[in-house]
Amino acid sequence: MNIVVKTNKHGQSLGRKGLETRQRLMNAALQLLKTSSPVELTAVAIAKKAKSSSATFYLYFADVKGILLALNQAAEADMSVVHDILDEPWEPNTLDLDHAERVVKAFVSVWDKHREVLRYRNLEADRGDPAFEAIRLRTSIRIVNRFADHIFAAFPKRSKLTRTDATAEASVLVAAMERLAATDLETVNRGVGAEAMWAGMTRIVARTLTGMCDESKGK
Repeated sequence: MNIVVKTNKHGQSLGRKGLETRQRLMNAALQLLKTSSPVELTAVAIAKKAKSSSATFYLYFADVKGILLALNQAAEADMSVVHDILDEPWEPNTLDLDHAERVVKAFVSVWDKHREVLRYRNLEADRGDPAFEAIRLRTSIRIVNRFADHIFAAFPKRSKLTRTDATAEASVLVAAMERLAATDLETVNRGVGAEAMWAGMTRIVARTLTGMCDESKGK
């Protein structure tokens, strides 16, 4: 969902300059999150980073939570690239590693760009914040549903696999992707390494979504 903001907190219409100022504040917050915890983020620090004032900050955002929500909405919009790839036809019972790799790389790209924001989203959602819960659900549910569509289509009708089974497998797969994406790169690289882990995830996605048990069936 791509939310278009048309007014500031005073109800005034946003022109080009207003939109640019709002985006500059969001960019400043994103830069600060690279080195600071979200709980340490302040309107004063964001405004200073954006070469603006606190008064200007409050013209566009009610508080720091407001700008973090806006940043999460931007991340949600970027995730549409993953949705678009999953909306393409997948050939059941044919191991398509290239297609799976495109999905995984697109997913990783969004997380690399928005990691700090998305990790904060998950933290607040786990704490029960309804706004962040809603964003996390919207962001993931379409991926889960499309994964489930492909998993269910890959099995013959005589199979005992139900739609609920397919959705459960899809949910586990998306959760695994998100957990790996959320982990600090240094931590992952202390193990087998990020490249190997994502290559493994690509194979799992390809096999699961096409119903292939092993690569020999795709040859």
